[in-house]
Amino acid sequence: MRELDLLLERFLESCYDTLTDADKEGFSQFLEEPNERLMAWLLEGTDPADAKYKALVGRIRAYR
Repeated sequence: MRELDLLLERFLESCYDTLTDADKEGFSQFLEEPNERLMAWLLEGTDPADAKYKALVGRIRAYR
């Protein structure tokens, strides 16, 4: 899980200020998902079934 923490921390430091208020709210909701699900989406390449997370996951993956 350390890899996930580092990825999210770097994304926050570099990109959070560029997010819209709606995107920031979505990011807060995103972080409430179980760590296993976040790892699958961000580190294993699984696409989220919930459409509200697809753009955010793509953005974080691209940052990686």
